[in-house]
Amino acid sequence: MTKYNALRFALIAALATGLAGCRESEQGRPLEHTPGVYTGKKDQKLSDEQREALRQRSRYQGNY
Repeated sequence: MTKYNALRFALIAALATGLAGCRESEQGRPLEHTPGVYTGKKDQKLSDEQREALRQRSRYQGNY
């Protein structure tokens, strides 16, 4: 392999590696973590119907 081919291969490999790190799913994600601070999405409030359904389900779990 000549020096020209080795350089070309290294350039293509570096370019491919650089492009692989630019996925859209990784854009905008948090890069720093602060202990004790939740930075995720806020939970949605449960409706009265959802709360009642959870109560009914929990009643079945404790009666053995």
